[in-house]
Amino acid sequence: MFAPPALGVRIPVGRTGRSHLAPSVHRDAAVAQARRLTALADILGFDYVFSGGDAGLSSETTLALLGAARRLTVVAPISVTAWHPALLARFGAVAARLSGGRFAVDLRSGPHPDDRRVQEFARIVRELWAGRAVDADGPHYRARGLRPHLRPEVPPEIVVSGGWRAAQPLAARAGDWFLAPEVGPDDVPAQVTALASASAPASTGRVVRLATEVAVARLDPDALAGTLVAYARSGVGLVVLDLPDLEADLPVVAREVMPRLVLSDVDGAGDTPGIGINSRAAG
Repeated sequence: MFAPPALGVRIPVGRTGRSHLAPSVHRDAAVAQARRLTALADILGFDYVFSGGDAGLSSETTLALLGAARRLTVVAPISVTAWHPALLARFGAVAARLSGGRFAVDLRSGPHPDDRRVQEFARIVRELWAGRAVDADGPHYRARGLRPHLRPEVPPEIVVSGGWRAAQPLAARAGDWFLAPEVGPDDVPAQVTALASASAPASTGRVVRLATEVAVARLDPDALAGTLVAYARSGVGLVVLDLPDLEADLPVVAREVMPRLVLSDVDGAGDTPGIGINSRAAG
């Protein structure tokens, strides 16, 4: 048996195709469009929405997307150079409480192999979300006696994404997910092993899981179903789809891909391989 990966979709915020609009109106239209797409993904059974666009606008955008969904998790892009961890901890606790734990963050940092900012940032945020006071005396953040204003009932998941060499060990130390850019199914077992090895010395009981993103130039349901099966068998925990036409493609994925990923064929016994996402496809 192979555990099915969760399915996510990347929803860009900031592009409406209406260049004649004033910036504020353009942004409002883009957020409204993202809300509609988030609601659609939620109804169709996707597990995560990754909101794109300017990380500096992620707080208002994230709250808007959370309000459009009832079951999926909204993942906000957070620049660790633009946010202070105490501010994110407070916002994240509010978002998690309002949504019933359906809030997560995608921490982003510069592409430098020796960059430990993400690790410092994540440690402070996790301590505050756990309800503990924090003293920080690192190269990037310094504070004494930081106290949590609000503790979330379900601490938000932390995604660390990136394609540079240091991203994977950073994710192992700081994250719940490592989002690797388009790693091939054949390379997944080595990535999973490397994550487990890097996490072991500083283990805190967290299991850091591997996610990957699949950019779809033109949606072919047969090809996509085969790709998801390959990822399921290789050990990926989450696949984030980047689809060319979300309005048209999300229903096609729900109608023609999800129902084919049936639990009875996980072990390859059937004619059509599948990975057991029938609970999502049932609607």
